[in-house]
Amino acid sequence: MIALYGGSFDPVHIGHLRIAEDIREEYELSKIVFIPAYHSPLKPGSRASAEHRIKMLQIAIKDNPFFSIDDLEIKRGGKSFSIDTISFYKEKLGYNPIFILGTDAFLSLHKWKKPKTLLKITNFLVVGRGRDHFYNVKDYLQEYFPNVELSTDKKIDVNKVKVYFFDSRRLDISSTEIRDRIKTLKSIKYLVIPEIEDYIIKNKLYL
Repeated sequence: MIALYGGSFDPVHIGHLRIAEDIREEYELSKIVFIPAYHSPLKPGSRASAEHRIKMLQIAIKDNPFFSIDDLEIKRGGKSFSIDTISFYKEKLGYNPIFILGTDAFLSLHKWKKPKTLLKITNFLVVGRGRDHFYNVKDYLQEYFPNVELSTDKKIDVNKVKVYFFDSRRLDISSTEIRDRIKTLKSIKYLVIPEIEDYIIKNKLYL
């Protein structure tokens, strides 16, 4: 089984990478596919170009044989709707895709394009920290999608669909914080891998 990991990755940081590795091991996945959005509909435009974000992802995952990149949303252009990507992968894989996202992103699912359809064809793997995040997700589902099951199982049955909650390690790192630190000339050392720090400095990104 593979899992899809969508996002802006603007820039990709250690939190993205470590959590993806934890998920791969926990659920015994064969691969995690990073899918950078061209433009996330519910976010302002990306600060770095698609080309820079792809390049940074390539640098970040080059030593991990279990990680790969699919630039289909970049090639598609326009607003990147998850329903399009997940429908494509469902047909390609022949089973219901696993889609990784954070708790905050999942709590906006009712604003996404065709959320009810997504919940019928996608195993959402929601990354959160502790009981508070778990109950936030549970309460959200009860309010907006009361017929959807929330699971903490460590085995994913791709022939069915559920929302799975992954209780992740605490890595309070965000791309927004990294961009803000760069703007104010503060260090981003240890928030991104050294090669990404060098790439950002060399290309004068986020200034």
